[in-house]
Amino acid sequence: MKSKYTSLWLLLSTAMIVILLIAFADDISIGGWTIKKAPYHDALLVDKEAEAREVAIADSIQTLRREEAEKKVVKVDSTQQSILLIGDSMTMNLALRLAMYAKQNGHTFHAVNWDSSNTIKWGKSNHLAEFIEEYGATYVFISLGANELYLKNPETHKQYVEMILAQIGDRPYVWIGPPNWKEDAGVNDMIESTCLPGSFFRSAGMTFARKKDGIHPTREASALWIDSIARWMPKSSHPILLDFPSDSIGKVNANIKFLKATDK
Repeated sequence: MKSKYTSLWLLLSTAMIVILLIAFADDISIGGWTIKKAPYHDALLVDKEAEAREVAIADSIQTLRREEAEKKVVKVDSTQQSILLIGDSMTMNLALRLAMYAKQNGHTFHAVNWDSSNTIKWGKSNHLAEFIEEYGATYVFISLGANELYLKNPETHKQYVEMILAQIGDRPYVWIGPPNWKEDAGVNDMIESTCLPGSFFRSAGMTFARKKDGIHPTREASALWIDSIARWMPKSSHPILLDFPSDSIGKVNANIKFLKATDK
C-alpha cells in the first residue's frame, strides 16, 4: 500500500535533482531570461583545485629556495671557529670525526650527546643556549630528527625547531638531517623548510652501514657521514674551513658531554 507521502517524496527528489543539474551546468537561457549557475560547483570542486594549487606553489617555492641556495657561491669563512655539536645518540660518533676536522683546521670543538632526545627536549629546555655560552660557540651543528621519523604530522614539532633556532640566534649553523632507516612522513621537509636556506644537510637517501639495531650508523659510517658534510660545506649558507684531516694530526679529544635520557 502506497504511503500518502510517496508523491511528496518523489516531488522533493525530482526538485533536488533539477537543482543539482543546474548547479553543475552552465548558465541556462530561456527566451530573454537567464538562470545563473548556483555556486555549489565552486564550493565542491574549486576549493579542492585551489588547495592543490597552493600545495604545488609551496613545493615550487621550497624547490627554488633549495636550488638558489645550491647555486649561491659564498666565500669560505677562514677564521677559527668554536664549534659546538649537539644532538641525540647519533652525536657521539659524529663528534669523534668532526673533532678531527676541527683540529686539522684550527677550530676548537665541543659536543653534547643527549640520548633519546628530540626537538621537543632541546626546544623546551634552555640547554643549547647554556652550552653556547659555556663554550663560546660561534658555529653550531645540530643532529636531531632521528627520534621523530615516526611522526605522522611533523608540523606539530615545527615550533620546537623554531625554539632551537632561536637559542642559536644569528650564529651560523648546520642542521644534520637524520640518517633515515625508514620512510618518514615529512619530518625532513619540515626541518629543512624551517631552517635558513643552505643550513640543512639532508642525510635521508644516503647508504649507511649500521649497528645491530639497524638504526645507528657504525663509527666508520659516521666518519664517512661527516666527510660528506665537509664536502658539502662550500654549498652551505656559511661555509667554514673543513679540510680533510691528515694522518699526522695525532690523538684528538672530542670533548663530548653526555646527558642521560631521563635528563630534562
